[in-house]
Amino acid sequence: MKRYILLVVLYLFMAALMAQQTGLFDLNYNQSMKAAHAALLAKGFEETGRLILTVTYKNDKIPGLIDLELRDMFEVGLISSWAIRYNVKDNPELISKLRSDLKALHKKELLQSDSNGVWTWDLGSSYGLSMILSDDKATLKLVYTDDDETNWLEMQMSEW
Repeated sequence: MKRYILLVVLYLFMAALMAQQTGLFDLNYNQSMKAAHAALLAKGFEETGRLILTVTYKNDKIPGLIDLELRDMFEVGLISSWAIRYNVKDNPELISKLRSDLKALHKKELLQSDSNGVWTWDLGSSYGLSMILSDDKATLKLVYTDDDETNWLEMQMSEW
């Protein structure tokens, strides 16, 4: 009986940790794609594209936002990663604002900063966040990643 109680407590602890992996626009790793879709629509996003593994959205009311892409790489109906692109060509201050917002949101310091316009955060477990400035300094891409997804993709590619 004590084992079961310990397992339940461990499960609840893990669930609490997973809930802390909330990113921009209140998206979460392993969040239901359907729930994320409904939440994004409620925030004024509109769906602009759908493929087998991805759904793309835009929201013209968010300054600089080009698009947001949700990924379900395991085809199980859950978010495995997501990417957000901003136009920063005419608004370079947005880069420092987003860095500050991300630091406050995730309560994490930059793990790595690069003079070439690449910043990374370790979000714990197998999760990470990269912020990448394009070579022409016009587009900023934020990519929420999961190493499990990356490892799975590499394994799939090696089997080809």
